[in-house]
Amino acid sequence: MEAKPLEEYPAPRAPVRRILVSAPEADMRLDRFLMAHNPGAPPSLVQRWLRTGQTRVNGGRAQGGHRLSVGEEVRVPPFESREPTRRADEAPEWAIQALASRIVWRDPWLLVLDKPQGMPVHGGSGQEWGVVDAMRTLLQREGKGEIPELCHRLDKETSGCLLFALDKTSARRMSAAFQSKEVDKEYWAWVSGAPRDETGVIEQPLIKGTTRGGERMVVTGKNEGLHARTRYRVLKRQQGGLSLVAAYPDTGRTHQIRVHLQWLGHPVAGDGKYGDAPMNQWLRRQGVTRMALHARKIRLTHPSTGERVEIEAPLDEGFQKLERLAARGPILMPPDSATDAPGFRSRSRTKGDGDFRPGSGDGRPAGKNRPARS
Repeated sequence: MEAKPLEEYPAPRAPVRRILVSAPEADMRLDRFLMAHNPGAPPSLVQRWLRTGQTRVNGGRAQGGHRLSVGEEVRVPPFESREPTRRADEAPEWAIQALASRIVWRDPWLLVLDKPQGMPVHGGSGQEWGVVDAMRTLLQREGKGEIPELCHRLDKETSGCLLFALDKTSARRMSAAFQSKEVDKEYWAWVSGAPRDETGVIEQPLIKGTTRGGERMVVTGKNEGLHARTRYRVLKRQQGGLSLVAAYPDTGRTHQIRVHLQWLGHPVAGDGKYGDAPMNQWLRRQGVTRMALHARKIRLTHPSTGERVEIEAPLDEGFQKLERLAARGPILMPPDSATDAPGFRSRSRTKGDGDFRPGSGDGRPAGKNRPARS
């Protein structure tokens, strides 16, 4: 939901508040703190408070990314919500309960969630809430003072391992581990057709631009864009026209695996942005509505014990249904779509440089100053 213009909100009547940061709120970003204490406040209003110095921490100005400490005093400007009983980023109860049942690893330092397909990690871009909001509510209810700190990202349509740190020290160590590429991620994907080689490396730069279909990352063969590298291994070749591929991203660019597999000529099944349209239509008729990309495993050095840990997320019913479809025989396509059959290897679907406006994104390399995303 897009934030309303500031002019649509009534003049503030509530008094200025000075709130002391509690233990459960330690290490929370200042902008998140303000949203939590001002239910219904649009993000644009919170940013205005920060920009104009109406919000203060211990009497001084602070940026939205400032991490709060226990006992700090935050000056909160007057605000009166039209919906005082509803938090702007509050996750619905069904989502909180669903995530509670999908925790695949937890100790005092780390939590790994099997993120459901179709659930966004963050609110924004039409989403009022995300996995982070639901997990924060879930842990607050437990009363242990744990605040989940997201260590990396997954696309909304990607399922599987999503890592959170549960204390500041672990968050700092895991951030350093991701930056030094000490964390290994393994994704499984059902793709259209069958790659020629059993193993391979895709090392194609990605550039962010705007196409007729909206903003996306696009492969470019020129000396421009962001360096991106993905290793892959074929796990299964099915006569039905689909193959199961394991992908290992060595960089964390937006949509990297999806775009690299498209460039290879074998897009991810069910991918509405970069996939094969006739294949996706056929899958929907068979009742498969998900994108077949799953963060299967994550390997890391534990921030407290120093041991090497491997964590795995199970395959859901939609992903397993694709295997059954692929194993039962050739996938039939309409007669006028012969060249669109799953086994037909072509790169013609990859958009050329003339189909987008490079540089129309935010100009920031994907993953820089943000959790890594694949």
